[in-house]
Amino acid sequence: MRIALYSETYLPQHNGVALILDRLVRHLAGAGHEVLVVATEAGTTPPELPSGVELVRARGLPLPRYPDLRIGLPYSATILRAVERFRPDVVHLATEYSMGLLGLQASRKLGLPAVASFHTNIPRYLPYYGFGWLSETCWRYLRWFHNRVRFTYCPSESTRTILLDRGIRNVRVWGRGVDIERFHPGRRSDAVRRARGPDEALHLLYVGRLTPEKDLLVLFDAYRRLVAHPRRVPIQLILTGDGAYAPKAQASAPAGVTFTGHLEGEDLARAYASADVFVFPSRTETLGNVVLEAQASGLPVIAAAEGGVLENVRDGANGLLCEPGDAESLAARIETIASDAALRRALASNARAWAERRTWDRAFAPLIAGYEEVTRR
Repeated sequence: MRIALYSETYLPQHNGVALILDRLVRHLAGAGHEVLVVATEAGTTPPELPSGVELVRARGLPLPRYPDLRIGLPYSATILRAVERFRPDVVHLATEYSMGLLGLQASRKLGLPAVASFHTNIPRYLPYYGFGWLSETCWRYLRWFHNRVRFTYCPSESTRTILLDRGIRNVRVWGRGVDIERFHPGRRSDAVRRARGPDEALHLLYVGRLTPEKDLLVLFDAYRRLVAHPRRVPIQLILTGDGAYAPKAQASAPAGVTFTGHLEGEDLARAYASADVFVFPSRTETLGNVVLEAQASGLPVIAAAEGGVLENVRDGANGLLCEPGDAESLAARIETIASDAALRRALASNARAWAERRTWDRAFAPLIAGYEEVTRR
């Protein structure tokens, strides 16, 4: 097959959507398919592309209050000609906004079947940036957009329920996998631990963008509550990630918190494996790729009981869930796992076993089957 993939974000940008789409493109190319990626311009260093993959860029502008993401201009004759030359069998719209509209226009003009994927719950993000009053308008637009494609794919059953409740039809789940060889408990490093904090401490790790919608202020409040009292086992909080809001996050953090900046590849794998517990307070996730990476690394996960993280965190089995947005509840869950080494070991073992069943081949199968179905139609 020949697939035209439209996205607002792609490598070298660092976010979950860009990484998932790169993984998809490489999987498709490895299976003998050809892919044209149409994405907004990003940075000056182009990503290395496998054979059978072409990348075209649209001019873009930084999104106000969210400069990590660029929005492409809503029309480009150059890109339309590139898609015409490529002659795709199916168009995959991995965004609903400017680039998605560009892809929807191309699919109509060229008479091509289109599917879409829902990666980011933007209406849920808007209140964090002072635009909560736009959430319902955004949902109306998303309903209009997604009901103009054959299928919409989302990463979790909880997200599928949200979309169906909002009147979006033909919603299917396209799950996620994890590289269990790269993210592995065996990558634990004493040197990494000593560089991040006292080796004897319980190391709490957060990985992700340092942005308001990740609820880092809740995590900081919980951490302050924990370190305010003398402890038999000290606790060290470590944040891995970056973004335009990183300086504000650092200014808001309690004293002693370690910021590593952006990590990837082997450095990221060692950062996971060298921690003891993964903490994830975000309430806005459609899945949370970092949760699977942490589980594969043998970390029990403490997360807010809301959104897509519920797809992979089973309370009391492979992690613990806290009340969303509640620092006291989060602190209590951390205290539970800090004071019970046997529970921590059991949750860690179950987390690794859970991740071992989440392969990328299994994750991509429903999406590729959907491509084949719409092209047959």
